[in-house]
Amino acid sequence: MQLNAGPVQLSLDNGSLRQFLVNGEEVVQMMHLSFRDPQWNTAAIILTRQQIHQTPESFTITYNWQVDDLGIQMAGNAQISGQSDGTVTFDFYGKATGTFQRNRIGICVLHPVSGLAGQPCRVEHPHGQTTDSLFPVMIPPAQVFRDVRSMTWQMASGRVFRVEFAGEVFETEDQRNFTDASYKTYPTPVDLPRPVLVETGTEIRQHIVFTSENSGLPVRPRIGLGHRPDGPPLSQSQTNALKTLNLSHLRTEVHLTKPDWPGNLLTAQLDANLLGVPLELALFFGDDATEQARQFAQFAIDHALRLYTLSLFGADAGRTSDALLNDVLPVLRKRLPDVLLGGGTNAHFVDLNNNRFNFSPIDFVTYSITPQVHLSDDRTVMENVAGQADTVLSARVLSGGKPVHISPITLLPRYNADAPPNDRATIPPADPRQKTVFGTEWTQLSLTSLSQIGAASVTYYETHGPSGLLDGAEVFPVFKVFL
Repeated sequence: MQLNAGPVQLSLDNGSLRQFLVNGEEVVQMMHLSFRDPQWNTAAIILTRQQIHQTPESFTITYNWQVDDLGIQMAGNAQISGQSDGTVTFDFYGKATGTFQRNRIGICVLHPVSGLAGQPCRVEHPHGQTTDSLFPVMIPPAQVFRDVRSMTWQMASGRVFRVEFAGEVFETEDQRNFTDASYKTYPTPVDLPRPVLVETGTEIRQHIVFTSENSGLPVRPRIGLGHRPDGPPLSQSQTNALKTLNLSHLRTEVHLTKPDWPGNLLTAQLDANLLGVPLELALFFGDDATEQARQFAQFAIDHALRLYTLSLFGADAGRTSDALLNDVLPVLRKRLPDVLLGGGTNAHFVDLNNNRFNFSPIDFVTYSITPQVHLSDDRTVMENVAGQADTVLSARVLSGGKPVHISPITLLPRYNADAPPNDRATIPPADPRQKTVFGTEWTQLSLTSLSQIGAASVTYYETHGPSGLLDGAEVFPVFKVFL
């Protein structure tokens, strides 16, 4: 039987809920009752007095159930409802009519692998702690999530959903170990002693609530722009236009090995102040990284810099290393405790992939994107958008679930990452197609792709100038992508 809970379509099958669909995407595979004996055999369930009331946007289901199989003797009822806002609740009550042993009793939730493998999931534990993790791509032998009170996950489409559990301790396993095409969240952790003795009269209650966190709309990442390093500051009219975009941040590079870094940073801060946004800084450290970190932190404090993130790179390689993190993290964590600190590369994803480090002490992982490393024709550039989401998925997996910040995204490469540092261009070139409908379409595809795969933050182009969204009084068509 087909049912609707607002934007959620699902079906009822012998007391179980199957295939939760939102805009055609399967977000939950199944919710069902499970009774397992000490040898993990599944007991049969008999349903009686089932009642179903439904409208085009909601439903309620009640039924009684009884189990008298494999030595398990129990009876009870279930109440299931779906609301017009997409909320689905499943309440389970049971009372033992005899004494028996069991390995599991209660509600199981099956999650689809398609659309979830490699996707982020935040697990809240019974005492309020949270853990940010991923649904696995490779099949792990051990449990995926433990001590689950609630789980909030993002599908590959960018839609976010949540399930809350009560009445038992739940955990999640990867059922692909048994060639089942699902992850399963179930009651009674397998590490607890079992079988469990259930005496006559024992009552069990469980409560599960499924909700859509964003009404089925894709979640846009935090969106920022790059600071223009080679031209005039923003004019009042340009500032007014850009402020309509509700930007997240303004990105600029700070080369701490060069004597002019304080002046350049203050120039960027002026534009950030005009836009009312914090700075995202790519910091480049030299040999005396610890002292440079101290000087920078003091400068930031003295000038009351409003900072969003700091990406930490070595000046020579333009990437993060364990040695660099050991040198600068203690200083920056102590002096700037509220600023997110990230690592990765100022270049392409391949540079991160080939030069991995210990990701655990950083807050996010970062790299840049350009579609013209190899070919520059229109067709290839447009086709290469499809590869962007794969880098986010891979970065999330190799970093152990860290948020992915892509910064910056440009049509033309900003510099030759294989050239010596002294030979790299300081003023990035502009692609004339950025001003055209082609540039607008490419940017829209890119932003949509990165939103759907769950990138946490993205930085595009520059604010103004040939590589910006506007130049002088001219507003480029690409501006409308960010409205």
